[in-house]
Amino acid sequence: MRFARLTLNDLAPWATLLAAAFDRELAQMVQLLQFLGDEEQLAWGAWDGPTLAAQYSCLLREIFLPSQQRCVPVGLSINMAVHPNYRGRGLVKTVSAPVYDVLTDLGAIAGVGFSNAAGVKVDKHSSGYGYSVVGKLRPYLFWLRPHQPTPDFYLSTEWPNLPFLPKDHETAVHFAWTPTSLHHRFACHPFRTYRFGIWQKDGAIAGIVIYRSIQLAGLPGAALLSAYGHDLSNLLSRWTAALAGHGVRFVHLAGTPTARTARLMRETAVCLPQFYSHNPYYLTLKPLTNQLPQAAFHLENWSCLGGDVL
Repeated sequence: MRFARLTLNDLAPWATLLAAAFDRELAQMVQLLQFLGDEEQLAWGAWDGPTLAAQYSCLLREIFLPSQQRCVPVGLSINMAVHPNYRGRGLVKTVSAPVYDVLTDLGAIAGVGFSNAAGVKVDKHSSGYGYSVVGKLRPYLFWLRPHQPTPDFYLSTEWPNLPFLPKDHETAVHFAWTPTSLHHRFACHPFRTYRFGIWQKDGAIAGIVIYRSIQLAGLPGAALLSAYGHDLSNLLSRWTAALAGHGVRFVHLAGTPTARTARLMRETAVCLPQFYSHNPYYLTLKPLTNQLPQAAFHLENWSCLGGDVL
């Protein structure tokens, strides 16, 4: 078996493997790889002749470490795939190792991932893979109160074509999103449709909320994925007022227990108990150097939302 780095020159067999491993349409996997190809994607594959038997992929991202007051590079694990005919041979460990060698050479201090229940089994039982489970993202459900919408805020399916006002970092470990990376992540996705709540102020964007329209028991709602702005409290208050004005009744989000956005949503909506998630995600971590603070291994020190999960 031959092991080599994957590029978009391997698009056809790569997409074929992903479609077979995840039971997805081949055309969508082609689109997804082309979309991810615009970012810093690092991937390695195992070849059996012309057949791609396994692959492992990471994106080069940054997280903010409040204890060091700086952003540091990490590898965001986006998927591992082994063709059904090649499972049980330890290929995940083999194809992931060179990816993390490259990440280490690039100065990344850790691998970060969001695993579903099946992925967590791999994390817990594969010592060579090297990931530990930090904790589970918690589901939240908020019932919207009536609010008076403000004229400086609007809902749209189009990304705004204006500069963004600067924002400060949070006091928890979090992904260091920028307007550019958010635009690519959500506005440029090839087959998913997202909506945007936009706060416009003095010819610039003071904040943006990214969400999807959902329904629960026939009631219209919104799944909050990300919120970016210099004043999150006022941003979320304006967004929920705009939603309520359009007949939306509730907001759902998944996040770490100390996520600032989840905490601020309690100021503008009624938080309802929700104890179970049908598709939970777990934050996982793999240190690549000794520079990773021990605080990063504790879920209460992270601020993550569902939109951080690719």
